Amino acid sequence: MAFVSPQQLAQTRVVRAESLLQGEVDLRAYPHRHLALVSSSGFMRSAVPQLMQAVEHLSNYGWELVTVTAVGDGHNVYAFMRRTT
Repeated sequence: MAFVSPQQLAQTRVVRAESLLQGEVDLRAYPHRHLALVSSSGFMRSAVPQLMQAVEHLSNYGWELVTVTAVGDGHNVYAFMRRTT
């Protein structure tokens, strides 16, 4: 496990969906209202299912999906989230 530090997360405002799902991220001290999740596709694997699983996970903790987009060559898919609480 490679824990994502609160300082690193506050600076980048981007977290890998995989890291979130593996429990490597603690958002309790996250100081911002918006957050970007990113998932990458690989050989024979789509980024969308993992990304949506992370979106569903965050929705249990007061976050809502704002939009989803693919950036660049489409191998990275981003979900932009907003904290509602």
